[in-house]
Amino acid sequence: MPISPKLPTSSNIGLKEWTVTSKALSQGEQIFMLRKGGIREDSRHFKIEHKQFLLYPGVFHEATSLLKPKYHSLISGTANEDFIKKITLSVFCELIETIDISQENQLNALDPFHIWSKSFPVKRFKWKPRQPLKLMIVRAYRLNQPITIPVIPAYKGCKSWVELVENINTNDLKPALSDKTFSSVLAKVHNTLKPKLPESK
Repeated sequence: MPISPKLPTSSNIGLKEWTVTSKALSQGEQIFMLRKGGIREDSRHFKIEHKQFLLYPGVFHEATSLLKPKYHSLISGTANEDFIKKITLSVFCELIETIDISQENQLNALDPFHIWSKSFPVKRFKWKPRQPLKLMIVRAYRLNQPITIPVIPAYKGCKSWVELVENINTNDLKPALSDKTFSSVLAKVHNTLKPKLPESK
């Protein structure tokens, strides 16, 4: 999966995500996010509105109990950050594909590929059980110079997408994973989600 030649030089679109997940994506610890929707979404369903976006970091609902122990340090680094008055944008993502997760065993199989505890994806899955859980596979990039912006009322609330009032420079992006490594992890995720044939006796 080569680096896209069509990455924008600026962006004003943000997708809200936990700070710890943003860090994990930017460090190449995982290549996907999970989505079902927020309280204030239209019809309360999550929609893929953009395929290229910045990650808008936050700590709402974040807790060490929702992470594997080895990743608890990721959350400790955000404890003193003030997300009410300002945020720092440092990660840009390109959506590669979206996969609907409709079975709990699919989530269990994905456990080696993310930072979350086993209980967290299951809770997401069981919320609104009639809706599939969306696995958003993304190529993450680090901004060369993170940008801190003030938080205005329009950004607040339980909604997924945010339209920023200013364009953020994305001209110099550094991929979290090399082309080769990203392609390898993506292939493993695909293989994990393939239906398993019964073993012959």
